Amino acid sequence: MFSLEPSSNEMLSLAKAQLIRALHQHRTKPYLPVWGELFTSLREIARQGRQTKENVLIYPMRPTGTLWYLYRENEFLADLPDPGITISLTQEQLLDALLKGSFPPQTTITKPI
Repeated sequence: MFSLEPSSNEMLSLAKAQLIRALHQHRTKPYLPVWGELFTSLREIARQGRQTKENVLIYPMRPTGTLWYLYRENEFLADLPDPGITISLTQEQLLDALLKGSFPPQTTITKPI
């Protein structure tokens, strides 16, 4: 039987894409509001991680590093291997950091989605 509900992998991919798209929009058009999109994307990523009981790689960061959601700790982690630093953040702390330009994704959008 086919399901009309999107799979958890699809929902996670959509949330990640929405997060990166919102960050790109914020960088190119800082006068547009993106707080709500970032919040819902991060909430969905956290929900999917808790539901599947797996840590979620959100995206690789520029110039080096990775951004994770750790389901057991229920927090986000910015892993910066070059200086050897890991930063644990709540959803609200990560949201504020992203809006200030911290932890930019490597992925760039070349065409509108």
